[in-house]
Amino acid sequence: MKCLWETGQENCNITLGEMSDDLKSKQNSRVLWIAGAFGTGKTTTATLLSAAYPGTVVIDPEEIGTILRTALQHVVPVRDFQDWGAWRKLVAETINAVAAELPRSGPRLVIVPQTVTNEKYWLEILNSLKPGIEVVPIVLEVDSDEHSRRAHTDVVERNALRWRLTKFTHFNDASWVRKNFMRIETTGVEPPAVVEAVKRVLEPPDYQSVLR
Repeated sequence: MKCLWETGQENCNITLGEMSDDLKSKQNSRVLWIAGAFGTGKTTTATLLSAAYPGTVVIDPEEIGTILRTALQHVVPVRDFQDWGAWRKLVAETINAVAAELPRSGPRLVIVPQTVTNEKYWLEILNSLKPGIEVVPIVLEVDSDEHSRRAHTDVVERNALRWRLTKFTHFNDASWVRKNFMRIETTGVEPPAVVEAVKRVLEPPDYQSVLR
């Protein structure tokens, strides 16, 4: 498995939109992992990207956490479902299983919008992915004022305001994410422009040099 922050951008990014059919047929499955403080637009970005690349799959690890809360919370209570080893294992195995199902004729791209602030947990998931799965981790950046504005004006999850503001500080403490993920600035940037920035990560201009 190759990863952007382990091998360097020049070895990790292979063009989706411009490569030939022959190159597509040889392409490994790719995972675009989108991290960021809660409320930075991870889900919105994932949704828009999946529309831009027909055949792309979005996996939401939050749904796995919801299932495990029903099964485990009353037996092994935790504050964060990421603390369950079962969650980390199931996230990796879900990615493995879904990637194996993707047709060779498509983009073979899996998008995972999820923030993991515990580096040990992140490495556990990463190291559980099968060989041939390439991970491109990005982090959506936003300054504190913009984050506060988004949290206060959100009309979908009004009850999450205090939780989001608290988690923003918690995320900023996880400095290893910013050091190891490709950073995408979203402060004052509309979602379509954020998507274009992410597409430039997925589709480097000189993709032939990437393949050498």
